[in-house]
Amino acid sequence: MLLGATASGKEAAAVHAAPLLDAEIVCADSAKPYRGLEIAAAAPPEGHARAVPHHLVGVLDPSERLNAARWTSMARATIDEISGRGRRPLVVGGTALYLKSLLYGMFDGPPADAELRARLRAEEAATPGTLHARLAAVDPTSAARLHRNDVKRLLRAVEVFEKTGRAISGLQREWSAGPLTPYVGVGLRRDPKDLRRRIDARVDRMVAGGLVDEVRALVAAGRLGPTAAEMIGVKELAPALRRETETGVRDETSIAAAVAQIKQHTWIFAKRQATWWKSFPDVRWLDVAEDEPPETTGRRTADAFGAG
Repeated sequence: MLLGATASGKEAAAVHAAPLLDAEIVCADSAKPYRGLEIAAAAPPEGHARAVPHHLVGVLDPSERLNAARWTSMARATIDEISGRGRRPLVVGGTALYLKSLLYGMFDGPPADAELRARLRAEEAATPGTLHARLAAVDPTSAARLHRNDVKRLLRAVEVFEKTGRAISGLQREWSAGPLTPYVGVGLRRDPKDLRRRIDARVDRMVAGGLVDEVRALVAAGRLGPTAAEMIGVKELAPALRRETETGVRDETSIAAAVAQIKQHTWIFAKRQATWWKSFPDVRWLDVAEDEPPETTGRRTADAFGAG
């Protein structure tokens, strides 16, 4: 398992490490499984996909729902298939809840309640900040971890409390005492200033590479389901692009503001990831210098996994 913050260089390192490990990459990511959102999801470049087999990339339509339980089921089947061919599965990603679920199992939370969610969304729309305030009153631990604009996760946390009377922060600590299967964990770690610069640069590349048009096409086609609509890069752009569709006028100011939000939300997500990593006790962390070539990071990663 190779983990690290978004934009830390996991994908490039994994592509260089995988041949040394006789491994195939299993992407542990909540965005990469969606087709048609390759730019927003920072999907593996075509050259990487040719060099090393990648799994759980582009396997779902954006209209489909994805959660930790569904991803974990797909991941376990994929890992078994790779192992059955005598190769090594290299799980790579930054979606910590998915990784935690894969390794330790899921807490037994209640199923989604469409009626309750609709009511909570209406309350939030009428008075922004309501969800965060409600959560802070019953689960200050989760409220401190979640940004007030992270409606998707706030909604789930409030829903869990409404349905069970228990804080989701407590339930999420109810993992198995140890990993369900043995694993070797390696993590990539960068200086925060370097990581912030890399995040901004990556967003700029995504925009230059056609991010706005990618999201625009899915908005126009009505193909964004509830999970894909909450992706960073989509949720910021979609409102402006819906207005554009309705008015027929392209609003460059709103699009520029959305891009700035993408950078900020990605940085907030990266900081949240750093908190999650503390719950993975058996990870060997590699500090990556700003000017370190990806092939060097890959070699160090393979060595940490015990290649050769």
